[in-house]
Amino acid sequence: MTTSHIPIEATTLPPRRTYAEVAVPVPVRQTFTYRVPESLADRVRPGAQVRVPFGRRGAEGFVVSMSAVPPRPDLKEIRDITAVDESGHPITLELLELTRWLADYYLCSWGEALKAALPGGLEPSRAAPIRRRKPAEPPIAMGAESETVDEASSPRRSLTTQQRAALESILPAVTEPAHRAFLLFGVTGSGKTEVYLEAAARAREVGGQCLIMVPEISLAPQLMGQFRRRFGDAVVLWHSGVPQAQRRDSWRRVADGSAGIVVGARSAVFAPFRSLRLIVVDEEHEPAYKQDETPRYHGRDVAIVRAHRLGIPIVLGSATPSLESYQNAENGKYTRLDMPRRIDDRPTPPVTIVPLRRRGEATSNDDLPEAAREDDEPGGRRGSGILSPPLIRALRDRIRRAEQSILFLNRRGHSTVVRCDDCGWVARCPHCDISLTWHADRVELRCHYCAYRSRSIEVCPDCKGACFVYRGIGTQKVEAEIARLVPEARLARMDFDSTRRRGSMEKIIDDFRHRRADILLGTQMVARGLDFPGVTLVGVINADTQLNLPDFRSAERTFQLLTQVAGRAGRGSIAGEVIVQSYAAGHYAVEAARGHDFPLFFATEMVFRREVDYPPLSRMISLLFDGVDEARVIARAEETARQLKAWLELPSSGNSPGRIELLGPAPRSLSRLKGKHRWHLTLKGHDHRSLRRAAEAALALPFDGKGKSAVRLAVDVDPVSLL
Repeated sequence: MTTSHIPIEATTLPPRRTYAEVAVPVPVRQTFTYRVPESLADRVRPGAQVRVPFGRRGAEGFVVSMSAVPPRPDLKEIRDITAVDESGHPITLELLELTRWLADYYLCSWGEALKAALPGGLEPSRAAPIRRRKPAEPPIAMGAESETVDEASSPRRSLTTQQRAALESILPAVTEPAHRAFLLFGVTGSGKTEVYLEAAARAREVGGQCLIMVPEISLAPQLMGQFRRRFGDAVVLWHSGVPQAQRRDSWRRVADGSAGIVVGARSAVFAPFRSLRLIVVDEEHEPAYKQDETPRYHGRDVAIVRAHRLGIPIVLGSATPSLESYQNAENGKYTRLDMPRRIDDRPTPPVTIVPLRRRGEATSNDDLPEAAREDDEPGGRRGSGILSPPLIRALRDRIRRAEQSILFLNRRGHSTVVRCDDCGWVARCPHCDISLTWHADRVELRCHYCAYRSRSIEVCPDCKGACFVYRGIGTQKVEAEIARLVPEARLARMDFDSTRRRGSMEKIIDDFRHRRADILLGTQMVARGLDFPGVTLVGVINADTQLNLPDFRSAERTFQLLTQVAGRAGRGSIAGEVIVQSYAAGHYAVEAARGHDFPLFFATEMVFRREVDYPPLSRMISLLFDGVDEARVIARAEETARQLKAWLELPSSGNSPGRIELLGPAPRSLSRLKGKHRWHLTLKGHDHRSLRRAAEAALALPFDGKGKSAVRLAVDVDPVSLL
């Protein structure tokens, strides 16, 4: 066994006494030495997927380096590699180096990083044997034209002054490759996508390939369609929703250069490009770029590192940049390119804030809802339990004018709480610390975290009562309310439940685009990336779902969501309008979103960040503990904190007093998930290397517990949330 810091070599393999270092996707931060038998000598090379003896059943792994002698003379028994994957999907040397960096930075094993780099269907499995795979059919892009399209068959649009100015900065770095990071800070509807298309066209003209990243699958089809219309079959789609055969074929086409442009989600950052010339990260602020399981990498940040290693430009696009990216631009690390005006100088839509009040609160505005029917639901008896009178009138007005509307609520299901009206019992998930959500379409209660389901409750298990109150608002309840109040409206709902089946999301988008629906109701899926010229009204049912979360980024997330969804209105020839319902109408995040004013929000939020010394002014690493035994989880978290405090006081730690601050340990916001209790301990400081050494010290601490009673410790470097 050796560590993962071994030079990657592409030398000719000696015919005998050849040894290979293999990274296995297990949570052990080292590689393993194996002998290459003569029968496999001509097929084993760095990047190859191999099967090796490992434990009782063996495992698949990745060859990361080779040598003529064992790397350590004290190794007593070196076993042979048993098989080589002949499917034709080796890891390139460039990706080997990138994943080695990822493993070091995010404190995971090299094997785990390499497994993350392969799309589903290509990654090795410890239990399954390696099999030959049949060639795949040519890919068909989701949401794009299915017929063959010649590259550059779509005419280019005339550019605006601000688009030309942005390209004047970007194109030289594409033509004569040079690493530069650009923050394309453009308001919604300013034409950022056309800048991406023109920059990609230049990269193709000089023989290069392009990576276009989006934060979520829901944004891929529309952007994919735009790129296919411009570049034809040179574009491939890359995300977890693509069929396995298409993923394999896309890997081959990108590797041999026949696919010049990849449009994809987070995992597309690992596509095996032959001549990558440009990376674009659209909606760079989105937390969806951060993976929530090991390896917990951030797709945007890995893309920045890859661009730096290759010496190529990267464009980070957003109307609401992350505070980290905006701060980097302020400090001169990134070049900021401003696009403050919409196409054709269309006005940004005016935003009306409708203050909501809870039962018993007074208001002087006669046009607002009266006391809500339910404590956490906006609206009142004169309007609705959900929709305020101004929003109802605006929806009816759009129906009369044959215009379209988008309604946003970041909660799916029908009711988020089902409570016994006699004794107060609440239906909760038996595996998670959360109430079950009522889904009216399937007549069942469902946990949105572990997928637990329960049939409808007819009798209270505590008092045997039969009277239940359904509280909270989900998209299904809003759907029913619209059908009652605006029965003439044709409504489409787009959330996780309505888009489960393959192609369902694309059908909803296509129906709305072709005016077969008047109102599009949805969760975050409708908040960004969609461009419908017919939409003149956006309504936010409840602006406070993010704002009330116990996380230091809650105001940032609220501002970003409100600004992004507001930007869906008025993108055509008719001016738009936005109505936002909120219990926190005076909050600075809501006020800044009303004026589409990012600089105001940034200045206000940074005052808070400075007071508590939180990112982007500091760095963080979270240590995450979970296990089925709550007492063991608490004990390990507390013992880790105690030993870390002692370690930080040692001269050998390299730490100076106050350099690293320990926050916690404490239970996480969702303290039990999928049957496991969860605690966390957060390290905060200004020197990332010191934080990483402290996290490595925590990982090296011995602990008791095996099997089901074990407490797992995971590391989240640069967490995007402390929930």
